[in-house]
Amino acid sequence: MKTVLLMRHAKSSHGAGKHKDFDRPLAKQGGIDASQMGLFIRKTEVYPGHIEGSTAKRAKETVDLLVKAADLKADIVSWNEDLYYGGARDYFSVVHKASEETDRIMIVGHNPLLEEMASLLCNGEGEYVVRIPSGGLVCIEHPAVEWKQIKPGTARFRWMMIPKLLQKMD
Repeated sequence: MKTVLLMRHAKSSHGAGKHKDFDRPLAKQGGIDASQMGLFIRKTEVYPGHIEGSTAKRAKETVDLLVKAADLKADIVSWNEDLYYGGARDYFSVVHKASEETDRIMIVGHNPLLEEMASLLCNGEGEYVVRIPSGGLVCIEHPAVEWKQIKPGTARFRWMMIPKLLQKMD
């Protein structure tokens, strides 16, 4: 069984236009949410063996806070500018290129590309499977033995966790 965790970067600061979109940092609440999601990963033991993150500042900060809170090793993280500049097919290529040494990967990126990726995995091209809010984490599973066996429309949506629900659970 292969598992793909899709996470949208946590809430970012809009800063009244003082940053280019790529350089926008996390808002204070976004930092809290990213850390809480890391704690959720630790409590549920849904540890990714690899994390591929967008190179945008808010995504990098999300990954760094999540990794620290989940007590993960920083060497499982790699950065991919195509997760910011590319399309849903670039997200899909992350899945196909994943190491067979792990059965669970995480991709941290942006909407609408993450929502398109979830739809591509579960439906093929077409209707969205899920709306992912800032800081949201989606779990998608596939019975594949190898990552390259995963084709559009063949995976299944398992669950989603969002920061607002985590706040209510604390």
